[in-house]
Amino acid sequence: MARKWTIQRKFLLGFLLIFSISLLLLNAYISNMLNKNSENIIKAEMENTQQYSREYIKQLLLLKNLTGDVFAHSGNSLVQELSENLRSNVTLYDIEGNFLYEAIDEQEYVIVNTKPSKRLEESSDHDLQLALNNKSAYTINQIDNEWVVNFSYPLYINGEHYGIIRLTKDYTALFASNQKVLTSLTYFTLVLFTVIFLFSYILSRKITKPLSKVTEAFSDVARGQYDTKLKITTGDEIEELNDRFHEMKEQIKEQIAVITEEKEKVEKLEKTRREFFNNVTHELKTPLTTISGYSQIISEEDFNDPIFLKKAAERIRKESDRLHQMVVDVIELSKQTNYVVEKVDVSHLIKQLCEDMQLNATKYGMTIVYDTEPSLFIKGIENRLLEVIMNVLDNAIKYGENHSTIQIASYRQADHVIINVSNVSNNVNPAILVNAFEPFYRGSQLSKAERGSTGLGLYICKQIVHEHGGTISIEEKHSVITLTISLPLWQ
Repeated sequence: MARKWTIQRKFLLGFLLIFSISLLLLNAYISNMLNKNSENIIKAEMENTQQYSREYIKQLLLLKNLTGDVFAHSGNSLVQELSENLRSNVTLYDIEGNFLYEAIDEQEYVIVNTKPSKRLEESSDHDLQLALNNKSAYTINQIDNEWVVNFSYPLYINGEHYGIIRLTKDYTALFASNQKVLTSLTYFTLVLFTVIFLFSYILSRKITKPLSKVTEAFSDVARGQYDTKLKITTGDEIEELNDRFHEMKEQIKEQIAVITEEKEKVEKLEKTRREFFNNVTHELKTPLTTISGYSQIISEEDFNDPIFLKKAAERIRKESDRLHQMVVDVIELSKQTNYVVEKVDVSHLIKQLCEDMQLNATKYGMTIVYDTEPSLFIKGIENRLLEVIMNVLDNAIKYGENHSTIQIASYRQADHVIINVSNVSNNVNPAILVNAFEPFYRGSQLSKAERGSTGLGLYICKQIVHEHGGTISIEEKHSVITLTISLPLWQ
């Protein structure tokens, strides 16, 4: 089958894409750096110009003893002298932002206008608006092919506001220099790309050509031709692939033989499995038959044989125990149990189990105290949740101190039901808190005559809680162990 997207095409197109994105990002980065540098230069020059012009006007006012509305009365001469000294265009505005005079520096002489020039009218007045708010600001304007900077600031001398001075300067040379740098960088990158592209093309050809041979060889093997020969001598990873190919052929031959043997084993195992379940079915019938027979005899109306009754009760108990053990073993083997998910009242479960488990706790002088909010419903499997709470309470009894109190509380927190079970346990080993939910882990030897603990209780609890989308954790504080279960509320 002919493939449209060969490795070579992907390699070249990927390289082209990466290069294009890199070129755009590099140009954007360099352009941003140049613009920032230009702005820093402009800002520094404008700050120096502001400081110089303010001092110049201050000295001029002292020398000529000018007072009052200087911008209105002597603005034409003031703007002309300031323009000659700063070698840039200077514009004066009154304190309300009204245009007064503009001096245009023409190198050989200065022209003073009584209305804004075309360049000034086409520029942004954002800097002027900020100056009216007592802020110094500048704007960069691109007018035709020129870059013009307007800098405005309010003039205060000895606390008196004279108006606004606006300086206009041409920075076309600076921005043109930035553009030349970007253009040179682009040309250099394109040349570099061409060289790398040619090298990549040659390299990809050397890689894809032997790979085509490998593909043909694999196709032959897929068709069952295990005698196919492949010989590649490139001295690199592809030659190693050639060696691995021949190893793979031999392994496939061996695997086919193994699969054939395993198939026979599976068929034999399936036969054994059927026989096993047939035997289990037969064995289950035996105790059931015995139990049923004795039950029918002792349930007859005229039955009155105490000796036979005792014998029947003993046989029924033994056969029941044997039947129970057999059922447990079969369940452990199958591990396939179907559960019904339903709306479960956690408060009701806790009350029910606390009353049942109190009988066991009483043997050790322990008391179970519960405090639950009413109607705490979750979506879950009631029997599985019963198993969790029963396991937790059973552990609290087994590992708690005699004559102590076991406290269990349940309440709503946001969209979850929280269940806390606390019991007193002195000399707690920190390893218990770390490994409590690990399978087959038992924290310590039981101090009570409790049997049947395999170390799977809390591990099973954790699995059940996770099945319900909840969490379970354990902590110890001041010799009190608290186990916390969080389950999502019924939605």
